[in-house]
Amino acid sequence: MAESYAPAAKVRPKAGFDDRLPLGAAWGGRLSLRARLRWAGFLFVLPALLHLLIFKFYPMLEAARLSFFRYDLLTPPVFNGLLNYKAIWENPLFHQSFWVSAKYMFGVSLPEWFLALGLALLLNRRMPGQPLIRLAYFLPIAMSQIVVAMVWKFMYNPLGLVNTLLGFVGIGRTNWLSTEETALPALIAIGVWRGIPLFGVIYLAGLQSIPKEYYEAATIDGAGPWQRFVHVTLPLLMPTILFVMVMSLLSAVKVFLNPLVMTEGGPNGTTRVLPYFIYETGFAYYRMGEAAAASMVLFAFVFGLTLIQLRLLRRGGVE
Repeated sequence: MAESYAPAAKVRPKAGFDDRLPLGAAWGGRLSLRARLRWAGFLFVLPALLHLLIFKFYPMLEAARLSFFRYDLLTPPVFNGLLNYKAIWENPLFHQSFWVSAKYMFGVSLPEWFLALGLALLLNRRMPGQPLIRLAYFLPIAMSQIVVAMVWKFMYNPLGLVNTLLGFVGIGRTNWLSTEETALPALIAIGVWRGIPLFGVIYLAGLQSIPKEYYEAATIDGAGPWQRFVHVTLPLLMPTILFVMVMSLLSAVKVFLNPLVMTEGGPNGTTRVLPYFIYETGFAYYRMGEAAAASMVLFAFVFGLTLIQLRLLRRGGVE
């Protein structure tokens, strides 16, 4: 019997793209396109994930474990339970450092909330040379923190720029970083000066995200500048305000480099913030277990502020 060589009916491909079909034998033909895209995404984020695991989460877990051991960097760690926490609780320097950190945190954050918002409102207006003004406004946060600390240390010198400028208004020379009454306020002033640009940019982004139609409607209803600010700007900017409030607190409570470079915690511990106390306990007195315990207390404090941030952001309408 003669075989039939009639051509088979052609099958038209479906319109669109079927991501369930395998693309080849690279994966043995067993993974769909969607699964391969998921694996590709995972491989792209794997370096960042490894960085977090190795340099963030592992040191945190190791510090938590070490807080239950007596360790001096020279001999093997010896388990001692909660004695490290008891030791730092009975250490008056720990309590002093905690309150210095609290004073610094609120002393820096409170002015930042209002000054950054005021400057953001100013920069949100049209003015000549606005790009250059915004660039100059952001310069302090772009500078290296160690450079900032060294420059301000020279400026606070009795013969430095700060005393020179104050001399023009009849204020005598002050050794700002060596006097107990002025050392912490001097560091707070640096923190405020450095933090305003960062949070001002966040405020500025929030202001520019408010639709102009709301202001136009309020103007038609007869609202003045103050009424538009109170009834339009503030309510719509509230999520940004809450975010800035909590992030400024978290940033200030972790300050370390300025006290280290400028005052070394002095005079008489008036600038010894809690991170500096942890550094000093571990690397000056070789009590790594107590330093780890103090770091866990700082972590609990920061974690509590983070929970407050989440609660406030939800109440502010941010899910």
